[in-house]
Amino acid sequence: MADLHIFAVNADLEGRHTYLSRSRGETMALPDLASWLGLDQGGLNLDEIELFPAEDLAGMALSDYVTTAFDLEAAPEAQLSARMNALEGHVLLIPGAVLAGEVQTGPELTLIARLPMARPDHSSDALEPLPHSTPAPTPSEPEPEEEGMSPTKRRLLAVLTAFILAALIVFGREFM
Repeated sequence: MADLHIFAVNADLEGRHTYLSRSRGETMALPDLASWLGLDQGGLNLDEIELFPAEDLAGMALSDYVTTAFDLEAAPEAQLSARMNALEGHVLLIPGAVLAGEVQTGPELTLIARLPMARPDHSSDALEPLPHSTPAPTPSEPEPEEEGMSPTKRRLLAVLTAFILAALIVFGREFM
């Protein structure tokens, strides 16, 4: 199961590396986060992390932010929320799914929390039709033919009979 890793950064940094800053094209020179985490250079996907000053939340509690921004199994407990909300300086948020290896932090980072993230449930037991949906039509089986003629043959015979009667009426007047 993937966890959201929340770290306090114990180094002076300038700037931010968030989804919003990346979408705006604002970049910062990132420190060697992989080595700070005890990972190989390819062991961290930098496109999925968030590194920002806690003050960027402008009055929003960090615990509220992570609960809103990440799909957690449950909100952090009160004591952990208080610890998260007291952080100052930069905060590093890393979804565990983007880590390739076990984290062993150096002096630059302090692990504050590991919060379990929700996992999608792909089991068929969890799937129920939506109340407003209509079931897909099932292919209908052809009705078994009755003994004798099929409906198509009956229609063809009726048209042919009508044509013959019309011909007899028209030509029969000439012979009378």
